[in-house]
Amino acid sequence: MTILEKLHAIEEAKTIYDIHYCNAGIGFIFFYPEKAKQNWKEGLNVECYYPSFEKAIEAEYNKLGRRG
Repeated sequence: MTILEKLHAIEEAKTIYDIHYCNAGIGFIFFYPEKAKQNWKEGLNVECYYPSFEKAIEAEYNKLGRRG
């Protein structure tokens, strides 16, 4: 699979709010509506930062239980 196909699979499984670039690396900001009790911002979460965009997509794709 190409990197964009993997990104699309991640997007189908989870709501991607943003892709965050910072000194720590690259992380996906996911939105979890079940965590947003009082304020929608409470539902935002970055689970992990990665050294590159490709590694971030590969790791998040593998978390879905898919390999390829």
